Amino acid sequence: MSANNPFSSAFELQRTMIDQTRRAAETSLDVQRTATETWFDAAESFQSVQQSGVTLSKTAIEAYLDGLKSVLPEESVVELEAAVDEQFEAVDEINEDAWQSFLQSLEEAEASLDELSETQRELLTDSFDAIEQLQAEAEETAEDAVASAEELTESA
Repeated sequence: MSANNPFSSAFELQRTMIDQTRRAAETSLDVQRTATETWFDAAESFQSVQQSGVTLSKTAIEAYLDGLKSVLPEESVVELEAAVDEQFEAVDEINEDAWQSFLQSLEEAEASLDELSETQRELLTDSFDAIEQLQAEAEETAEDAVASAEELTESA
């Protein structure tokens, strides 16, 4: 666009704003994806922490039962130990099943999120490409109008 075109600065400002808005939108999608990945990764750590809590509880109860052996007949404590072991085995089984189901659900959710993110990115790209095309066409129209006005002025 020629330097004496009064629209040059406006179109340059528009291009800059479009570019900055595009970059901000892309960054927003990247931040959203990173936050979600972090949350999904943390879920696997939660499993380890939860299992450690179960193990700690079992150890504490076993220590308590060992202490009971010194004051109660060992036969009665052995029966209690067997019942506690049976309950912790059930807890471990239920816990494992629940975590497998939860982690599978997370994997499915992550796959859906990946698909959604890709769709958002494509829409974002297409939208900004269309905006840039419209802006370029408007700029060209303005250049043509200025050139026509200059020709009219020179011929008058």
